[in-house]
Amino acid sequence: MSTAPTAEEDLRHIESSLEKLFRVAVESLEAVENAIREAKPLDLSANTMLAEHLKDTIYTEALFFIAKWQPLGHELLYVEALIKVSYDLFRITRYANEMALTISLAPGTRIDNDVVKVAHLSREMVEKAFRALIEKKRDLAKGVEELDAEVDKAYREALSRVASKDQVPRSEALACIILRQLERVADHATYIAREVLRAISPS
Repeated sequence: MSTAPTAEEDLRHIESSLEKLFRVAVESLEAVENAIREAKPLDLSANTMLAEHLKDTIYTEALFFIAKWQPLGHELLYVEALIKVSYDLFRITRYANEMALTISLAPGTRIDNDVVKVAHLSREMVEKAFRALIEKKRDLAKGVEELDAEVDKAYREALSRVASKDQVPRSEALACIILRQLERVADHATYIAREVLRAISPS
């Protein structure tokens, strides 16, 4: 005779859905890195649709969990964090799609390699923040916000360079647009890290 799943098992199921969404987001960011490096068109629309589906699934699963297992204690904060993080990962996937569209508008345009470095850093922030959540490691989350300052700096410097010129080369204009989108990715990674600090109790 099969037994009904426990609250912990139900929670693991939500986390499993979130991990699928995380993988979609990271794969999208990796694809963008390669597209920038190789100056090749990229279509991530399918990833965006999948990310939205997973986000909605997680929201529904989390609501069922709350209704099924109430009253909840500290678990309620954690489930709320899972909902918020699912939105952040969805938005990250959307920004990756926007970058793909930007690159595809000017195929063959070589963008400065520094933008690839920022893309890599932004992806590392997402990975680090998500690992902090799943592994419940507050110390790991604390380092994410410091990295956010590096991405912000790269975007501001690119924006200043573009603003100082009467005519801007296509590659610089595209780089600035992509850096703005990477800055938003880094912001969402920071939001995930903040959810860890809010929802995970100090060990």
